[in-house]
Amino acid sequence: MKKHLSILTAVVLTLVMLQAPAHADPVYISGDVGWTLSSDLNIKDSNGNTIAKQPFKTGTNIQGALGSRFDNFRLEGEVAYHPRDIDVKGVTNSNVHIASFLANGYYDFATEGIQPYLSAGIGLGWQTNDIYVLGRWFREDVKKLAFQLGAGVAVPITKTLLIDVRYRYFAMPSITEGNAITYTPASSSLLLGLRVGI
Repeated sequence: MKKHLSILTAVVLTLVMLQAPAHADPVYISGDVGWTLSSDLNIKDSNGNTIAKQPFKTGTNIQGALGSRFDNFRLEGEVAYHPRDIDVKGVTNSNVHIASFLANGYYDFATEGIQPYLSAGIGLGWQTNDIYVLGRWFREDVKKLAFQLGAGVAVPITKTLLIDVRYRYFAMPSITEGNAITYTPASSSLLLGLRVGI
């Protein structure tokens, strides 16, 4: 399964690069930091019934990207990291953190002045669960397909520098452990960043 996901991601990235026209604008780099909104992780049994809710504290989200813009479209490769602490009484120093690599596409509704946009992306996500309970550490690593959807607005400061404010929804497909329980990693984030033409 992991091999198939890697092949799928490679195919998607190749298609993205082949679709980029020769007259694409110079590349840009961007960086964003923000807050992952607190939410509950619904844990379900094999029949789809919710058997537990795992609350999270508000976390952080850090991401960087390298991309190119042409007309109203942008294509980029992005690396992101977003950890969240588990908010359960008696479960201390425990967290869930996800690293991801995505190929993103953007549609900018304007290319000058204030620039609202929509975004979507697909790639790979690595989730690590570190849980310390009853004097023991439990760790699990999961690699799966990942995707994001978002919307935002960019405000130019200079000809090559823009401030970026965005909302982002990130998710991975359902994860099943021991054919007994299933959960779906997902998060909503509010991000503030800079985009610089190079």
